[in-house]
Amino acid sequence: MKPAPVSDFPKTAAAVQHGIERRQHTGVQIYVSVAGQCLLNVGFGMAAVNQPMTPSTMMLWRSAGKPLTSAAILRLCEQGRVRLNTTLADVISATRGLVISDVTIRQILTHTSGLPLIETGWPHCTWDDTLARIYGIRSLIPGSAYQPQATWFLLGEILQRVDSRQRSFSTILAEDLLALIGIDDVWCGPAANHLKALADRLPEFSVTDRGKMVRSDHSAELWLTQPSPGGNFRGPVRELGRFYEMLLNGGVNSTGKTVLQSETVAGMTCSQRTGMYDDTMQHVVDLGLGLFLDSNRYGTNTVPYGFGKYCSSRTFGHGGAQCAMGFCDPAHKLVVTWAANGFCNEPQHQRRNRAINEAVYEDLSLFI
Repeated sequence: MKPAPVSDFPKTAAAVQHGIERRQHTGVQIYVSVAGQCLLNVGFGMAAVNQPMTPSTMMLWRSAGKPLTSAAILRLCEQGRVRLNTTLADVISATRGLVISDVTIRQILTHTSGLPLIETGWPHCTWDDTLARIYGIRSLIPGSAYQPQATWFLLGEILQRVDSRQRSFSTILAEDLLALIGIDDVWCGPAANHLKALADRLPEFSVTDRGKMVRSDHSAELWLTQPSPGGNFRGPVRELGRFYEMLLNGGVNSTGKTVLQSETVAGMTCSQRTGMYDDTMQHVVDLGLGLFLDSNRYGTNTVPYGFGKYCSSRTFGHGGAQCAMGFCDPAHKLVVTWAANGFCNEPQHQRRNRAINEAVYEDLSLFI
């Protein structure tokens, strides 16, 4: 089935164009499917000067890629190699006797670990140096606080520690998860010598500064090549769409191969943290395991990185800081993933996020 023409998504196109006119981005890539059938897979605007945004542009997902790391960890749980209640000390010997030793995988995935927000040093620090900073935490903070980076390096380290082949996080993810889903065009820190092959697919990223678009460091080689399990996935958003289609299908990929057990998917996408105020998000949000759940009942127009006013109560997904979104609405069998090449400030991005998400529902005439 061929994707519908862009003309079938006029409100979505208008929402993207509005952002271009307001200098929030120069281009957006978006993928939409219903019941696994692609309805839209397109690039709007420009990826860089003289470079149109296309469906194959290598977009930055930022935290929208976190659910991939979550799924890789949950596959280890299925295999009995770790459990949700496994502590850091059980797997990472260097944490034994430290403040963080008793933090569990479940706490990391539900952002209830108590780790304070710290500067990890990414991408300037090595993987080991980043871990050393995390190991140096001297106290935990009760409550719930979304962790942008630190705890995700710990999950990446768990994947490496239990791997008998001593592979890197990026290789483990590619071979043990992405390949099973049928995803072969996603990177989390490609080698520098591979950048030349990707050069014509790499967009320029900008950040809004006092109303002007300034080149972002995320366009530079260092930011491209250094892995971050919670913040540096890159690829066409159609690949992120395939991940959510697998979850929508109960853990089975498009060829009928089981990637995750249906029970695992159910646990990942049901409420594991309910009605808690998140100190980082500055809002009450509900979480599954590494996924945000629809939290419209706490404020449709105020919940950060929500999925819009039309989503069903069963919707789950994850946004990427000021640039990306991926979600699945099982009530409509809808998957939406998109990424922009401009980082605007949080209030502007939240408006952009709601506008694009809601425009997709309106174009498809999906209303709850």
